[in-house]
Amino acid sequence: MNAPEPDTRILRRTQAQRRAESDDRLLSAAAEIVATEGYLALTLDRVGERAGFSRGLASRKYGSKDGLVEALIRRAEACVHEQVDAAVAGVHDPLDQVMMLFDRFFELVLSDVSVRAYFVLFGAVIANRLGPAGVFEDVQRRFGERIADLIGKAQAIGSLPADLPTEHAAFLVGSLLAGISIETEMEAFDSSPASTGPLRANLAAMLRRALGG
Repeated sequence: MNAPEPDTRILRRTQAQRRAESDDRLLSAAAEIVATEGYLALTLDRVGERAGFSRGLASRKYGSKDGLVEALIRRAEACVHEQVDAAVAGVHDPLDQVMMLFDRFFELVLSDVSVRAYFVLFGAVIANRLGPAGVFEDVQRRFGERIADLIGKAQAIGSLPADLPTEHAAFLVGSLLAGISIETEMEAFDSSPASTGPLRANLAAMLRRALGG
């Protein structure tokens, strides 16, 4: 009796899962290297070894260091939007959604290695005019548009003043979050929960007042 042919749908699903797992391990390893040692310490060979694969796997997957950095940026972007989506789920007032976005981002800056790596790379790209600068511009623009959209909706229902320049207000929120992220990487303040809890609450209260909410 002939052996049954394998179900190609199962094989394809397994291969896709394996690819996703290897991507996750490689990008997690890369984020850890960047967050703890900086951009210059990031090499394709080191990432492959740290992830438990061959030295050449990262090179085959991402092609170059710039390709790996872009994948790291996109991973951090996806993480932030996913986490913000979860934070604002069920929150109806757009201003409250802005504040939830602010608080969740602050939490990720302190706890998520991909987001921390993002801002280490952000600083390196700006300082050295590296290739992935355009990717950062794209990510920052989309996040700013998300904030501006919420602010506009808050103005439309009267949660924020109608004469508030929407794009300027979104720039304020984004700049505050970027500044917090960079200060965190510079270890400019006590990052223990006892310190960051009140800091998060006070900054959120000041931001709400600054927006006029």
